[in-house]
Amino acid sequence: MPFTGRIPTKYILHLPCFLQLPWRGIMVIILLLFYFARLYAQIPFPPPNQLQVYTAQELAFGSIFIRASGGTVTITPEGNRTVTGTIIALASSPSTPAVFDVRLAQGRMVHILFPGSASITRIGGGESMTVNGFTSDKESNSFVTTATHPFVNPVKLGATMHVGNIAENPPGDYAGCFTVTFVQE
Repeated sequence: MPFTGRIPTKYILHLPCFLQLPWRGIMVIILLLFYFARLYAQIPFPPPNQLQVYTAQELAFGSIFIRASGGTVTITPEGNRTVTGTIIALASSPSTPAVFDVRLAQGRMVHILFPGSASITRIGGGESMTVNGFTSDKESNSFVTTATHPFVNPVKLGATMHVGNIAENPPGDYAGCFTVTFVQE
């Protein structure tokens, strides 16, 4: 029914006479606002239609001791650390896979693309190491989103760090970054 400029009688709100006093009416309105605010606060937010990715945990190779010729340190997506060559893994600092929280509505296909390699550099120096062999815990680096509210699908990522000898990679903290691309189909 189109609006003709008059408010039909059935839509007019008649307040009881005790609510027509200004202060009581205001108090009832405030109480109603709190009631409706509580109802709306409990409604879950809608699923995101566009891909959202958040870093939940950074990739860390942990502490190592390099002897004569170096080697590799590999972190699996499950968090297992293995070393090759003359490297000794120290238990003093844990190693962790990278974890990304992918938010997207259910039933969407997501593909994960990794860089060929990345470089990490010693803080306070110029020495560097190469990181490659990126892998995820998702088969074929693709998955269909399955999570329900709050629609978070965790993706774990591991990689391999190539370590030179002690002269090429002296002790210190090494840091760098890499780009992982998530593609929504």
